Amino acid sequence: IRLFEAIERKLLSPFHYFGVTDSVDLKNIRWVNGKYEESSLENLYVFERAVAERRVEYIVKAIDRYGLDRSEMTGIGFCVTKKHAEFMSNMFNKFGIPSEFLTADSNNEIRDNVKHRLVHKEINVVFVVDIYNEGVDIPEVNTVLFLRPTESLTVFLQQLGRGLRLTEGKEALTVLDFVGQARQEYSFFEDKFRALLSRSRKTIEQEIKAGFVNVPRGCSIQLEKQAQECILENIKNAINNKRNLVRKLRDLAERKNELHVGEFFENYHVSPRDVY
Repeated sequence: IRLFEAIERKLLSPFHYFGVTDSVDLKNIRWVNGKYEESSLENLYVFERAVAERRVEYIVKAIDRYGLDRSEMTGIGFCVTKKHAEFMSNMFNKFGIPSEFLTADSNNEIRDNVKHRLVHKEINVVFVVDIYNEGVDIPEVNTVLFLRPTESLTVFLQQLGRGLRLTEGKEALTVLDFVGQARQEYSFFEDKFRALLSRSRKTIEQEIKAGFVNVPRGCSIQLEKQAQECILENIKNAINNKRNLVRKLRDLAERKNELHVGEFFENYHVSPRDVY
């Protein structure tokens, strides 16, 4: 069943999604094979020290503004590389938010230990890369931080799903998605918001301007003004070329035909001829 229906049927937790204006600009980041070059993102998020540290300070302020009390937060932060995850953990610890990081290289003993400490609030955030997309069940997670651009709808929904498990005392998942100026080739915003809403004949631009009236019961989507402007500009200017259409169809296939193919063409205002 679709995400909307699962939340409506109380099989998953409601969410409060905040599109936070990112402090960095990704327009000049290299674009390779249909996505941002990871090494360029890592350089911006980690090794350009002044920019990277200012971004972390901005992220912490956003948590204080939109999230739970720090001591009540049980969060996962999705990062771009191992160095990024380690950097975020070290910086959060400096800001007084107990944190750890995990990567695909972390052995099972370390993973189990970090999971135990997170569940028991000995730490409040674990920063991850290449793990925790799927195959892990931590219902206590009440905060998800999207700290990198995601080009795959499947991965986005998997990562979001880490925080949608139900557990006693959890009212809703807080989602902080950091939205900056994007390259024109990055055409993911429309797909992402469409996946969070009920089926509607409204365009995503109309949903944004109307304040997202078609969210599941108990959920909300709020965009900061600058983040909203970035998203609307990107949707308007996104290159709807053959590569992007094929990517969208591939995402559709990975989601096991969640949408009927006919709805795909209707939703994206294209004809089969545009793809074939």
